[in-house]
Amino acid sequence: MTESPKVLVVGAGPVGLVTGIELLRRGVAVRLVDRSERPNPHSKAIALWPRGIEALARYGAAEELHRRGVVLRAQNYHSQGRRVARLAFGGLRRTRYPYALSIPQRETEGVLRDVFLGLGGAIEFGTSLTGFTQDGNGVEAALETGDGPRTERFDWLVGCDGAHSTVRDILGVPFRGSSYPQQFLLTDGPVRTSLAHDEVHYFMSPAGILVVVGLPGGLYRTFVSVAPGRSWEDAREAVQQAASERCPVPIELVGEQQTGVFRVHRKTADRFRSGRVLLAGDAAHIHSPAGGQGLNTGIEDAASLAWRLAGVCEGRYGDRVLDQWEAERLGVARAVVGDTDRQTRMWMMSGWRARARDAVLGAGERSGALNRVVVPRQAQLSFAYPAPRERAGRLRAGMRLPDVPLGGRWLRDELSSAAPLLLLFPGTGKHRKEVGGVAERFRKAHEDVRVVVVPDAADKAHALLGVKRPCAVLVRPDGAVAALRDPFDDELTAALPALAETATGGR
Repeated sequence: MTESPKVLVVGAGPVGLVTGIELLRRGVAVRLVDRSERPNPHSKAIALWPRGIEALARYGAAEELHRRGVVLRAQNYHSQGRRVARLAFGGLRRTRYPYALSIPQRETEGVLRDVFLGLGGAIEFGTSLTGFTQDGNGVEAALETGDGPRTERFDWLVGCDGAHSTVRDILGVPFRGSSYPQQFLLTDGPVRTSLAHDEVHYFMSPAGILVVVGLPGGLYRTFVSVAPGRSWEDAREAVQQAASERCPVPIELVGEQQTGVFRVHRKTADRFRSGRVLLAGDAAHIHSPAGGQGLNTGIEDAASLAWRLAGVCEGRYGDRVLDQWEAERLGVARAVVGDTDRQTRMWMMSGWRARARDAVLGAGERSGALNRVVVPRQAQLSFAYPAPRERAGRLRAGMRLPDVPLGGRWLRDELSSAAPLLLLFPGTGKHRKEVGGVAERFRKAHEDVRVVVVPDAADKAHALLGVKRPCAVLVRPDGAVAALRDPFDDELTAALPALAETATGGR
């Protein structure tokens, strides 16, 4: 690790912590600051979907997250007192985490802080960024610390400082979008109800939405929409009243409750990169909590950024890879903002629109479309980056590398922290010996690419991925498929360096 920090990360929430962890794992020195005096004590975001869990599992955090969280198996939509659709998460394919994990953000942050500190990092709470300037070689940052103001120089600055981002404001990057007129109230605490604790429950009514989600320790999150301009004296009492009116099943808030009041916005920054300054997480995009997408999108921002930024810091990549990152993540952010906006508007429908919505949801459940299409998209497993039209079975360029068992291991366990991965599938014919020879030739010729021959044990990994013929699959360090080729193509060995550049964005 270099002696002085190359990267200043502003914001010690989940996105800043993941950015710091991924950089430290690659030997890049990081300074992580946060204007708050201490870690945030509130629950905030509570949903981790498979793609987010996979990103955190790569440095050993999954087991502790599961110990602190509770698995959610399904989500239910109710309208006018009856259930109109149920989406089962167990149908998620090609992941070892076919569910959502409910865990308060403070717990997720606690797990990530332990990882970050264990890698030798330090978190400077009570340190604010007050300004910065940049040139072609670095960023001059003004920091207000407990010992007074200081000015320090870094190679790069990453703004992970939330919806009210100081970094974004100083850059002057427009944050375009709008706000929903409704206000939302929430409580976290014990609830007396017969609603399944391991499922999500949406109750849609002309009066507004009620959402009930299980939390660890047998607790529940209950949140409700409130009409614009309506006032209340006691948030807990207002949530209880709305829940009693909108839920056909008895629901009673009991014991101590953490309460919150919030507005919902849908906004995206015009740019995620300006020279040597980058924006990630809520600093770059915010949206409705519908479907629990925000935390997962921010984690993917950070995981997708850090391996590229580390390569740039080490001189292995040109900074064009950061433009590729910006284009990819802008596309994802806009898709997530659109998806959550549609779901939020669906909550608020009334009259004939509500009846049509209920009919569509019911038909979607009966046909299986909700489980086949909506659930994988909500889990962000079906999101893919723009890429050449290359396919092999269920694999295609741009998609997330699926996770399937490999006889005691899983396919995504083969991902390296820095190097591109070349997976060689022998196919279902008699090519295993020949593919093994190809692998040895690639290993000798290209030390900067990790080469793995995929075994086809009793779990039938090839069948799960629909791969019948021999195939070479090049995978980026963040788990996205970059290219697919015939491993016996005589030109593949010579083309591999260029393909590896494709996997990193090129120079």
